[in-house]
Amino acid sequence: MTADTSLLVVQHLLLGINAHVNFDLPQTVVDLVGETGDLTSIRSDFDGINAVLHDTYNDVIGDLDRVTHWTGKVAAMGGGHLFNFGLHTARDQAWRAAGLLHASAPDARPTEVASLDRLVSVVAYLITRPTIPFRWIAGAARRLETHDSARVTTALLGPLA
Repeated sequence: MTADTSLLVVQHLLLGINAHVNFDLPQTVVDLVGETGDLTSIRSDFDGINAVLHDTYNDVIGDLDRVTHWTGKVAAMGGGHLFNFGLHTARDQAWRAAGLLHASAPDARPTEVASLDRLVSVVAYLITRPTIPFRWIAGAARRLETHDSARVTTALLGPLA
């Protein structure tokens, strides 16, 4: 977690998810397949990760709620469905981006990667600058959160070795 205390713990996590799913994941898929590989041959493995994410969702929300003291309630009121929809949509976008990267000529890939970088930047902007009334809600939620980075990290990842 960074020292930016103006962001919610959830916003920090969403920034990491955004960078991983929208930027790293498409490139990793293409690297796994290789230049001559069949992209569709790994689709079932790619989609299988969605099932893993779904299965761990309740544990993640429980861990997160220990430091936010509000995410459990929001998830129970439907926010969890919105998050899962957003993650599924982002992963679908990552698969499409991997397809574009894989199909592009090697000299065109830097342009495709730059496009992914712009997407991540736009999504990061939206995550860090919520509109009203979400900005007001975030301000209230921030007061409920634990601001000790070590405690947040331990709650989410377990004790550090």
